[in-house]
Amino acid sequence: MTPGATAGALAPTDVPPAAIPAGATPVFVVRPGGEPAGEVTRVLRLAYPDVTPVILGSGAEAASRSGEVACFDFLGLPLPEIGQHLRAATRTASHAEIVVFLDGADRTAVSACLTVTASPERMTFLVAPFDAAEAAATLRTVALRARTGGQARSGDADRDAIIRRLEVEVMEVQARLDVALHVARHDALTGLPNRAGFVGELTSRLANGFQSQTVFLINIDRFKLVNETLGHEAGDDLIRKIGVALATVTPANGLLARLGGDEFGVVTESLSEQGIADFCKLLLRVCAQSRRVYGHEVQVSICIGVCVQKPDQDNGDLLRQADLALRAAKREGRNRYRVYDEEIAQTSVRRLTLESGLERALRAGEFAMVYQPIVDARSCQILGYEALVRWNSPQFGPVSPADFIPVAEETGLMLELGDWILRQAMKDCRRWGGPYVSINLSARQFLYQKIGDRILQYAQDCDLPAARIQVELTETAIIDDVERASENLRVLREAGVRVALDDFGTGYSSLTYLQRFDIDCIKIDKSFVDDITTDRESAMIVASVTRLAKALGMSVVAEGVETEPQRQVLLAAGCDYLQGYHYGRPIAPGEIAVALGQPPADV
Repeated sequence: MTPGATAGALAPTDVPPAAIPAGATPVFVVRPGGEPAGEVTRVLRLAYPDVTPVILGSGAEAASRSGEVACFDFLGLPLPEIGQHLRAATRTASHAEIVVFLDGADRTAVSACLTVTASPERMTFLVAPFDAAEAAATLRTVALRARTGGQARSGDADRDAIIRRLEVEVMEVQARLDVALHVARHDALTGLPNRAGFVGELTSRLANGFQSQTVFLINIDRFKLVNETLGHEAGDDLIRKIGVALATVTPANGLLARLGGDEFGVVTESLSEQGIADFCKLLLRVCAQSRRVYGHEVQVSICIGVCVQKPDQDNGDLLRQADLALRAAKREGRNRYRVYDEEIAQTSVRRLTLESGLERALRAGEFAMVYQPIVDARSCQILGYEALVRWNSPQFGPVSPADFIPVAEETGLMLELGDWILRQAMKDCRRWGGPYVSINLSARQFLYQKIGDRILQYAQDCDLPAARIQVELTETAIIDDVERASENLRVLREAGVRVALDDFGTGYSSLTYLQRFDIDCIKIDKSFVDDITTDRESAMIVASVTRLAKALGMSVVAEGVETEPQRQVLLAAGCDYLQGYHYGRPIAPGEIAVALGQPPADV
C-alpha cells in the first residue's frame, strides 16, 4: 500500500481507536514514511506466525489476534494519525510496546513517538537494512517483555512465578545450546571431537600459550577396499574400532579427533624426537592388529604425518605441514610415518612449481616417448616394448616420471597426458611393425568413463591391430572401483587387447582379484629381482608367484633384470618374459627399427 493511498483514506479526526482484546499483548508497528511492505511483512510473519496484523489506515481490520499478541501495523499513516492511535491504545493498555521501523535516522518519527509515550523504555527501533531473522527475534522478545511486564504490574504476587518461569526457560535454552554445541563439535559415529572441535582445541592451546604442540594426522591405508568388499556398515564399524584403539594410547594431555572419512588427528604437548618416534610406532602397532568386523578378520595399516609447532606458528600452518608430511608418508608406501622437515618443504615447493609448469609443457610438446624391450626368457627375442614417457623441461631439466606423474594425477592433467601417451605409443608401434607396445595406465586414467572404448578408437585411428596392444595396470587401479574396472577390462579383452598387472607383490596382491579379472600376465616388481641371486626369500617369492600365475593361466614378466645370473634364476623359476638393462635401456622410437634389424613400416 502506498503512503498516499493510506493517508488519503482517513483524516486525523476520523481515525478509529485501536481495539485491544482483553489479555492480549499489544505491539504497535510504526512505519513512518510508508516503508515498503514486503520486508517488514516478512519479519512480522516470522515473529508472529499465528497472527495476521491489523493494518490501520486501510479502512478495514482483518482478524489478527492470537491468545497472546495483538499486532497493529500503522502502514503509511501520517505521524499525527499514528499519535492518536497510540494515545488511545496506551490509555487502555499500559503495557503496550511500540516497534518503530526506520529508514535511516528519522528524528521526526523518534520525537513523535516519544511525545506520545513519554517512555523510551517502551520503544524499540529497528533501522533498515536489517536481518529478517534477527528482527523477528527482537519482535518476539518485545512481545514477551510486554506480556510479562503487564502481568507484573497487574499484581506483585505473580512476579516470583514469572521470574522462576523465565529462569527455567533460560536454563532450557542454555541446555539446548549446550547440546547443539556438542553435536556441532563431535563426530556422530565415534563420539570423538570432529574437525571443528579439533581445530578449536588446537587454536585454544596456541592462543593460551601452552607449551609447544605436536600434531599427528593419521590416515587408514586402503580403507576404501574394506567399504567396497565388506560394505559401508563394516567400514563404519572399523572406523569405530580404530578410534577406540587410538584412544587407548593417546596421552592424557592429548586430544584425539576424527577429522572425517578415514582420517584421525591427535594433538599433544611437545614431544622429543625420540618421543615422537615411540608414539608413532605405538600408533602403527595398535592399528595393525587384526580385528573382527562383521564376521570377517580385517587387518589394516595406517600412515602418519607429524608436525612440531615452531614459534609463532598458527594452527593453519601447523595442520598444513602435518598434511604434507602425511602425503609424503603415503607416497612411500603403507604402515609408515613422516615428520615434517626441510626435505618435505622443498619437495612441496618443487611439486608446486612442477604443477605450474606441467600444463605448459603439455602444450609446448616437451614430452617424449622412449621404449624398453620385453624379451622371451629363453630365446631373448624381442617380443614387445614398454612405452615410457619422459619430460625434458627447459626450466627444470630432465624430470623423473616419479616426480611429475603424481603431480599430474593430483591436478587432473593425467587424463590429458595419458591420452597423449596412448596416441603417441600406438603411432610409434604402427611405424616399427612386429612387436607389441605395452602402455601404462594410471588409476585415474583407467577408471575414466569408457577408457576401453577410447583406447580402441585410438587404435582404429592409427590402424593398429588390438592384438599388438598391451595395457599395464596396478592393483590400485582395479580395486578403487571394481565395477568400472570390470567393464573396462571386458571391453579391452573382447577386442583382443592384452592386460598385464604391474608391480605385483608391492600392493594388495589379492588372489580374489586375480581370479575375478581376466588378466593375461603378472609383472614381478624389480624389488624382488634385485636380490634374487643372493636372497633366498626373494627367490622363493618369485617362484611362488610364478607357480600361482601358471595355475591361473597367466604368464609372468620379471622387471629389472640386469645380469645374466639373474636371468638364469628367473628362467629356472619359470618366468616367461624378461625386461631390464640386461636387454637394453629405453630408446627413442627412431632407434627401434635398428634394434630390430629392419626398416620401419610405412604408416
